[in-house]
Order: sequence, then structure tokens, then C-alpha cells
Amino acid sequence: TFNNKGENINMENKVSLSKKDVLSAFWKWTFFSHANYNYERLQASGVLFSMSHLPKKLYPGDEKAQKAFMQRHMQFYNTEPHFGGIINGMVLSMEEARANGADIPDDAINSVKTGLMGPFAGIGDTLWQGTLQPILLAVGIGIASAGNMLGAAVFGVTEAIIMLTIAYIMYMRGYKTGKEGV
Repeated sequence: TFNNKGENINMENKVSLSKKDVLSAFWKWTFFSHANYNYERLQASGVLFSMSHLPKKLYPGDEKAQKAFMQRHMQFYNTEPHFGGIINGMVLSMEEARANGADIPDDAINSVKTGLMGPFAGIGDTLWQGTLQPILLAVGIGIASAGNMLGAAVFGVTEAIIMLTIAYIMYMRGYKTGKEGV
């Protein structure tokens, strides 16, 4: 098998991320995307943390490639974490392809992130904070205002179920489609 440069790729050494690898990246992103949110790089450290278990798997024995991976994902990044997770899934798929010899330069990976983070932030913020949360709050407050303590639980549980479902579907869709998803 040959890559885009015409170089022979040994498919016996093909790197493949397991479902566990991808799920781990998804869960870490979902729960820690804002854990080290800062004004220089915003969510970049969250992206890198979510994929921190992958450089050695994708680039075994290649310390230079592992460092380059980490530097790529410490570039400025900011999006709505649930809907925007599709971007992280795409990037993860691109990294896997790159590790297997695909001609995907650093700029291509960073361009996908920077080109899509704004649109998905706008879509996610509008749908999540501007639509879904107010509807769920109205239902929860309606139940609670009648004296029922379950109002808060209905809001919290329903919000978590919807949020995790959207986040999972978006992230996995991004991983499945890779750069073609753009």
C-alpha cells in the first residue's frame, strides 16, 4: 500500500485506535474540556488532555512525532463542547490516518479545528443555552413551583441525558467521517 507521496507503507505496522481509545478521548473531553480553561489557549489543554493517552499509541517509539502531536493540540481552540465535539472526533480520525502514513500536514489538522470551532460554537450555544436549557428549566421550574421537589431532579437528569447523547453522537460522527466530514 502506498501513501499520497508514493511511499510504500507497511500495513503490518498499521496503527488502529480501539473503541476504548476513542471512548476514553470522548469522556475526557466531555468532562474536562474546561478544567484548565485559560485566556491564552482557552480549551487547547482540554483537547490535549482528552487525547493524552494516544501519542504513544499512534507514534510508538517516535518521540519527535509524539511531541509534534502535543504541540499541534496546544494551539488556541474554543468551541461549544457538546456540539463541537464533532471537530475533536474528526481531528482524532485525521491523527490516526496521519500515523498510518496519510499525507496530512499539521496545518490541515489545525485548519479543521480553527475553521469549524466558531460555527459549531454558534450552533451549539444557540441550541443548547438558548433553546434546550430554557425549555428544560421551564419544565423543571413548573414542577417545582407546584411544591414538588422533583422539579430540580427532572431538570438535571433530563439535561444530562440530552447533553451526553448529543455529545456522544457528535463526537463519534466526527471520528467516523474524519476530514471528509468537513
